[in-house]
Amino acid sequence: MESNIRWRRIGLVISFLIVAGTAAVSSYTHIRDVALYGHQSSLVAHLLPLSIDGMLLIASIAMADDKANDRRPRGWARFGFWGGAAISTAANISATVVAWGVDPIGIFTAAIAPLVLLMSIEIVSRKGKPSPSLTVPITTDISADDAVVPVSPAPAGTGKTRGDYGPRNGDDYSVRHERRRRTGK
Repeated sequence: MESNIRWRRIGLVISFLIVAGTAAVSSYTHIRDVALYGHQSSLVAHLLPLSIDGMLLIASIAMADDKANDRRPRGWARFGFWGGAAISTAANISATVVAWGVDPIGIFTAAIAPLVLLMSIEIVSRKGKPSPSLTVPITTDISADDAVVPVSPAPAGTGKTRGDYGPRNGDDYSVRHERRRRTGK
């Protein structure tokens, strides 16, 4: 049984590395191209993608660390992750539009790698919900003597207990109820 869990983990890690690697290569080239289109130096154009993808990695590790320690992910990590993802996706789309014009297939193809990475991170970071039990235990050893029927306390100062259902005589509810029944308001 433990062997199956280990192989599932190995498969998950390999699959995740493939998705992340594809997104990294795609975003690197697109962010570099956008930096060059924006008149940045060659050095900055080659370092900027590493900075943005590095921020995404740092934010992912910080959120995973928080989850592993039963804490809610810190706000700055979430902000950095989603901000980096938005920058990466926008750069992918921008580079495609500048190079090839407004082409829906090109835009979709440019945006797909970072979006698949985002979906993969969400899949990995959230736990599944437990399956509901299909059987409901039925107990038949309860007698009528064991049943408890709650009785509400009386309105303050009346000394009476309230019946199981309906308005109580003498309280504001019964007065309003009678007035509405008579006048229709």
